[in-house]
Amino acid sequence: MKSQKLLVIAAIVCLLVGVSGGAAMAGSCGDGLLQNETFDGNLVIRDEPCSIIGSTINGNLRVINSDHVLLMNNKIGGSVRVRDGGVATVIANTVFGGNLVVKDNDSAHVIENETLAGNIRVNFNTSALVQKNISVHDLICRENTSLDSFINFAGNKLDCD
Repeated sequence: MKSQKLLVIAAIVCLLVGVSGGAAMAGSCGDGLLQNETFDGNLVIRDEPCSIIGSTINGNLRVINSDHVLLMNNKIGGSVRVRDGGVATVIANTVFGGNLVVKDNDSAHVIENETLAGNIRVNFNTSALVQKNISVHDLICRENTSLDSFINFAGNKLDCD
């Protein structure tokens, strides 16, 4: 009886305290689409194709080792990192609190994104298309095997030649 009471008290404390906003939330894309969703913490998508459209991520977004990822028209409170994948298409996202990094992918399309507090970095991709992006700080494209870059703006350093 005493152990049952302790278990109930522990469950109530967990509900009242909740999970820290900084905790990583392992994500699953289920059928491959997350649309018009809200995530209160960090979101990590690993080893699966995923399209995230019109969603709000109040923490960081990490997409790792995805054959195909589409990030379109999202609002991200932290930073975004898309790495080690196949085709990475990142279009019309607003990153409020950190950097947007797209690196080590077979193909990267980074189009019409905006960072309000960080940098945009497109590095070490086999093929990269970088156009119409705005970074409050730096926009850097380095070590891409093939790069097509135009009409980008950076508040500080623009290096996407």
